[in-house]
Amino acid sequence: MKRVYICIGIFLSMIAVSILSLNILKKSNSQLFDLIDEISALYQSDSDMTEQKVRELEDFWEKYYLRISFVAQSSTLNDISYAMAKLPSLLEDDSDEFMSELLSIRHWAYLVYISQFPY
Repeated sequence: MKRVYICIGIFLSMIAVSILSLNILKKSNSQLFDLIDEISALYQSDSDMTEQKVRELEDFWEKYYLRISFVAQSSTLNDISYAMAKLPSLLEDDSDEFMSELLSIRHWAYLVYISQFPY
């Protein structure tokens, strides 16, 4: 009978950790999406604050990557890091690719969330 209780305890612990990690991922993605939307709006209005917000996004990404890399061991995180590294130079060059990189970062972050969601 003790084995059954131990198995139930392990199973409930796994469920709790899964739910907690999904909540962390969802909250982090929400913050990331908010920053990306804000940068997009600033970029389209030719604001001087865009560069500062891109730096904030890079700082946020470092924290996001550390948190999420424990949950999602994915090459998509590396793709996002690569796109994130290109943002400052694309902004400085006033490249048309800046917005597409922002959208691709958003899409990849969404894919990370979807890949971790249990079906």
